[in-house]
Amino acid sequence: MKRALVWLLVLAVLGWGLPAAALTDCSRPKTNVDRLMCSSDRVALADHAMAMAFRDAFYRTQDKDALIKEQEEWRKNVRDACNDVPCLLEAYERRTSELETY
Repeated sequence: MKRALVWLLVLAVLGWGLPAAALTDCSRPKTNVDRLMCSSDRVALADHAMAMAFRDAFYRTQDKDALIKEQEEWRKNVRDACNDVPCLLEAYERRTSELETY
């Protein structure tokens, strides 16, 4: 069941390319990252650029499960550890760069 939900999320990102801010209810942000995402157009744009880089990497790689797992780890250990906009921007910039050469 969890795997199906992950694939559904991946397909949503791949199909629509929506930034996280578009997927976040900004009237009721649940996490600090949600609040930061909703408060900064720059973070939303960085998230969108990273989502596009992820989509492209997903199409290029043969080990899609490994890429998804790596992305989940990045989100949990890097992105979600940020407490301010500069941290998020740096995290997104680095991850986008990694994904572009994946």
